[in-house]
Amino acid sequence: MTLQLLKSVDEKRDELAALLVDCVESGASIGFLPPLPISDAHAYWEGLAPELRSGSRLLLVALGDRVIVGAVQLALCTKKNGVHRAEVEKLMVHTQQRRAGIGRALLERIEQVAKEHRRTLLVLDTRSDDTASILYNKCAYIEAGRIPAYASSAAGTLDGTTYFYKQL
Repeated sequence: MTLQLLKSVDEKRDELAALLVDCVESGASIGFLPPLPISDAHAYWEGLAPELRSGSRLLLVALGDRVIVGAVQLALCTKKNGVHRAEVEKLMVHTQQRRAGIGRALLERIEQVAKEHRRTLLVLDTRSDDTASILYNKCAYIEAGRIPAYASSAAGTLDGTTYFYKQL
């Protein structure tokens, strides 16, 4: 497996869309509900183009046999009082590649990238009691709090979200 920062989604748009659909269909709480049409997945990635070009958002992918098997984003705060922080967003690993250390590798590398961009505070959120919480705890993220009934689920219920932070 290799990790690579992408400056644009152009060359890997289809692979990124397939990854997004796979993760949403498997129940990942990353802002979408199943079923996710592939056209919506393409539109999502295309919508990131301006932020990727400006450098306010970074996209790190994990490649296995030259195919994307995971991804994570880092949204760099551009407010004058927040240039020390960034948000880790949409950590995704393809269902066929889970439990192989890809999520941890992506998270550790995006932390290094954050440091290279002089970020000393990372924040993220995930569905409360989601398996992702286990990874965040193992990687020394600290739970900051929970908000109940935060996001709609595929089951039609409202799930809580848990916020985490890590000082680098």
